[in-house]
Amino acid sequence: MNKLLFFIVFFVISNAQAADATYFSELKAELDQAVPKILDKHKAPGVAVAFVQGEEVTGFLSYGFADIESQKAITENTMFNVGSISKVVTSWGVMQLVDQGKVELDKPINNYLKRWKIPKSEFGTENVTLRNVLSHTSGLSLGPYSGWGSPTDVPSIVDSLNGKNNGAGDVKLIHTPNTKWSYSGGGYSIVQLLIEDVSGLSFEDYMQKNVLKPLGMNNSTFNVTPAVMSKSATPYDENAKKTSMIYFAEQAAAGLQTTAIDLARFNLAVLKNKENKYNGSRFISQALIKEMITPVANTGGRWSMSYVVDSENKSLGFAGFNQGWIALTRSITDQNRGYVILTNSSIGSVSNDIDSLILSKLRKPKSE
Repeated sequence: MNKLLFFIVFFVISNAQAADATYFSELKAELDQAVPKILDKHKAPGVAVAFVQGEEVTGFLSYGFADIESQKAITENTMFNVGSISKVVTSWGVMQLVDQGKVELDKPINNYLKRWKIPKSEFGTENVTLRNVLSHTSGLSLGPYSGWGSPTDVPSIVDSLNGKNNGAGDVKLIHTPNTKWSYSGGGYSIVQLLIEDVSGLSFEDYMQKNVLKPLGMNNSTFNVTPAVMSKSATPYDENAKKTSMIYFAEQAAAGLQTTAIDLARFNLAVLKNKENKYNGSRFISQALIKEMITPVANTGGRWSMSYVVDSENKSLGFAGFNQGWIALTRSITDQNRGYVILTNSSIGSVSNDIDSLILSKLRKPKSE
């Protein structure tokens, strides 16, 4: 590289880094003013927010408390449950099996299941595929799960699929595949089973090895032990009353425990590096990532095989809701930025208000 070209590249990169620093500084100033008022307005305990740009985590902010009684602060290492965002993370695990040729997107998903099969149905079980399961167009039953108040009550994933899941019901085909969108947490329990049956590993071990560790998510796990809970915020209900932790056999659907920094690192997977390649292309091909984030038919353009597609805000994201926890993640693809918002309560207005504030800042015309 000649000296002039080196100088130009260095100048461009330096200016970009300075702009990123200014952007975060301005955004932080606004959030520092607004978020404590939002928490006070809704009587909410706390929130953690993390930001990414390009290939880097660019900022972390926290407000309120991880535990109200002890006034324990939320730190970069404080863990939260992220509910259905677990599904998006899971999609990056199963898509590696697709990339390796071990699973095909459009073959009957029953072909890959050893310990349990989708029961025969008038609606055509043979037409349930990984593609339509991931995009909630499979016709499978069962939306959210209730979970269990004690880890000792948690059944096996096969028992859960058969209906032992604290009232959610058994997983079965309830309408014709590929005809309409219908949210199915049960479908992701099938994906969990598929990962185990095809890989020969437990779901949590497979995800740790193939997704969490490669993305640098070292403070994240699907195995929620007492040690994990000792690092986690205290969950509170919609009235800011302390509530118990809920445990899930359906880890792929609802079980990820993580930090704001780690979930922000996950956001980086669909952002691009200096070579204009997806950061996640280190372990899933460019072509497959593009397929993962493209809206699927019969979803009104709103759902891909992994993400909610917000065309208005040019973002890919998801939200998670479990008792005592609400989480939100967005990757703003046209700006190559992203952020996550994690709260330790069921007070949904907190994350909504903060999300709206950040989006208004990001989408503000440059002339303003």
